[in-house]
Amino acid sequence: MKQIALFTGVGLLVLTSCVKDFDAESYARQKEEAKINENAKLIFGDIDPAQNWNSITNGTVTVQADAALSNIVKVQILTESPFLNNNAKVLAEADAQQGQTVTLNYQAPNAYEKLVAACVDNKGHYYIQVFNIGEQSVSFQQASGSRSMRAASSEAPSFTSLKLRAPRWTFNALRTQQGATCTIGGNTYTEWANSNWNDQIWEVADGQTFDGGWTMDSDKNKGHIYRPIDGFAPGEEENVETILNSIFYKYASDEYSVNGKKNNARTIRNSTYVTQNNNFVYTDGTNPVTLIPIQGYNTEFKYDNIFYYYYKESEIPAGMSEADYIKSLPKFKAIQVERVQTTPESNAGTLYRRQEFLLTYYKGAPVEGVNEASAIFPKGYKIGFLCMKHALNNFNFNANNHGCTYGNGQLNKEVNHIKGHFLTSIDKELGGGTKDGMQFDDPRIATFTANGKTYLCFEEGADCNFSDLVLEIGGGVDQLEEEPEMEAEAYTMCFEDRPAVADYDLNDVVLRCIRVDKTTLSLTLVATGANDDVYIHGATGWELNDQEVHEIFHATTRDGSDNRFVNTEIGGTRREVQSRYVTVAEGVTIPEYLKNIYIENKSTQKTIRVPEQGEPPYAIIVPQDFKYPMEHTSITKAYGDFLKWAQDANQSKDWYVFENADKIFPTLFNQW
Repeated sequence: MKQIALFTGVGLLVLTSCVKDFDAESYARQKEEAKINENAKLIFGDIDPAQNWNSITNGTVTVQADAALSNIVKVQILTESPFLNNNAKVLAEADAQQGQTVTLNYQAPNAYEKLVAACVDNKGHYYIQVFNIGEQSVSFQQASGSRSMRAASSEAPSFTSLKLRAPRWTFNALRTQQGATCTIGGNTYTEWANSNWNDQIWEVADGQTFDGGWTMDSDKNKGHIYRPIDGFAPGEEENVETILNSIFYKYASDEYSVNGKKNNARTIRNSTYVTQNNNFVYTDGTNPVTLIPIQGYNTEFKYDNIFYYYYKESEIPAGMSEADYIKSLPKFKAIQVERVQTTPESNAGTLYRRQEFLLTYYKGAPVEGVNEASAIFPKGYKIGFLCMKHALNNFNFNANNHGCTYGNGQLNKEVNHIKGHFLTSIDKELGGGTKDGMQFDDPRIATFTANGKTYLCFEEGADCNFSDLVLEIGGGVDQLEEEPEMEAEAYTMCFEDRPAVADYDLNDVVLRCIRVDKTTLSLTLVATGANDDVYIHGATGWELNDQEVHEIFHATTRDGSDNRFVNTEIGGTRREVQSRYVTVAEGVTIPEYLKNIYIENKSTQKTIRVPEQGEPPYAIIVPQDFKYPMEHTSITKAYGDFLKWAQDANQSKDWYVFENADKIFPTLFNQW
């Protein structure tokens, strides 16, 4: 009995000990999870049980490389149009030749419902076609049909002379004549003194008739020649809409936006073709040069009068600058915009294509009355454009919202100083009203070529959007050599290092990954908002894997604020980002690679991985160069739609493109 009792006691003792250890471990884990969930609920409320925090859509599409380009060398899948738009990113690409069919797999940010397929030639020129995510095949033939809409030599009117009205001085010439006492809107300006403006505007006289469907308005003060046309070619409008929306309206909530519109001043200043004094087109000598209004987003469009001038560089007198020569050239009316734009201003992005306006070549210096003229320019003439803005029937050069704005930025120096309407667009550091706004000699017309057509985008006001009026050049000029520089889509991975007490600023560890080629990724440590020792694990093949983040940054000591934060506070510790290449097997996607990465907090002995469905977002992957929140700023404050997405996985999937500029850390990515 004694032995049995002892055996029984021991058996009970062992059993009790095992149960106690198991319960303690399970209880601790459950308690930790409860703390994490309780803390997350304070910030996010009830998280959708179906929320998997995935912001990426996988797809496959077959692309026919049949665009209207010579020497096609590859096809790509892009997030958006690449023309005059540095937000477009490459999602997938493959080598291809003319007519070849290739199949591409892509991972798209779920902010997009449509993507862009592109053919690229051996010179880097692009031709695009829009398609819906989920479509299985794409061809460029439908977009190519639009080329037949351009005016040909056989469609030009056959006149050999034209009558011109008596000329008027331009606003710049009238202001120059006032010298140092130039007064505009009650303010005196010295900018026009000795500025050398000495030009006149010319308009076609009423009462003339033309063949080939070309006509003139019977109303007074039009002074232009036009013909009606029938909209867009089949399949063309969606491509044009995508091209223009990518320039004007994408990311309208960013830190440089003005009145809810995208600020394009820096993009246009640094674009491939548009520079301070290279914003021209050259005549081809074969077809008529025409302008076709296709979009206006401007409450004062009736004030706009589009003029043009032309010359050959060989005509510039010795010792005279090109800018001063242009200041003396006659300016000819192309379009009075009144009645062209009938779409309400609130319908931004709505397209129309109703009228085509003719630019006429005058063989000698213009005179009032009959002039020898032609509907086709000789080859090699340089054509520039301007918008003369003034109220209808009020040609008042003393009004502060009246002026001439040019594609050549050197010709805008004077008008950009006018207080109010024009000065508002100038950079704040220069005394203007716009963050990252214009320089005084910036262009106010952007010229670019897309899908074989050249466009003019006007900024005649204050918001730097350049969408006030968009004109298509219908023919008669050489194509510009546009070569967009494309980058692969980046992915950003953000961690919280203490989920149980997290403030969910999601910047405790920030990683960025981008594809270099089929088997090479570049993985970068961008920032850390952690005070604890935190290690990165699971980054297979990365030289910095299994290392502590502060040691990687060489920032192990606390700063003046008694913290160890790096690249998360304005005025705080700044360090260069740390990038290393990673070799992966062909076919491994960036999201697949990143999902294996986790962090270890040595202070808490906890590891943090990508959460399971329905769990709090203590680690997320965002498909872009993500502007993470500033220190101690919740993701819900920096991105207002994140909360909606957290509570309903089917809502606000594009939360990451609508940031609160005052709550995010200024991006480091644009500085590389």
